Amino acid sequence: MTDVNLLAQLREQFSSAHWPRMENISRDQDQCVIDMYIAHDMHWLEGHFPQQPVVAGVVQTHWAGELAKSLFNIGDEFIRIDNLKFQQVILPGQHLQLTLSYSSTTVKFRYSQNDTLFSEGKLVFQGQSPVTQ
Repeated sequence: MTDVNLLAQLREQFSSAHWPRMENISRDQDQCVIDMYIAHDMHWLEGHFPQQPVVAGVVQTHWAGELAKSLFNIGDEFIRIDNLKFQQVILPGQHLQLTLSYSSTTVKFRYSQNDTLFSEGKLVFQGQSPVTQ
């Protein structure tokens, strides 16, 4: 599947106010980089926080996990999160990149923009063969 087709598939699958707008994707066998935009009217920004909405850490890990399950054949059995670090808050109106790196039963994720690291961690899943879609 080409990156253009993959982007269209992700946009269709994750097109709601619960997801950032996916603008571009680049992929090789074990890594995907998704360029995304955080819209001001995103559902997850409501009430978190009224003075300055931010994307909560649990939402960031949820996005990474769901996108990883869609992009890599890792199954649905999530076990734990390792090495989770939040460096900067993600605000509405920001463009950023989500990098997902797959290895065996783990997916490392990293939200960044240029030299700014927002968050990173490692999602561990129940074992399954490393086949990409």
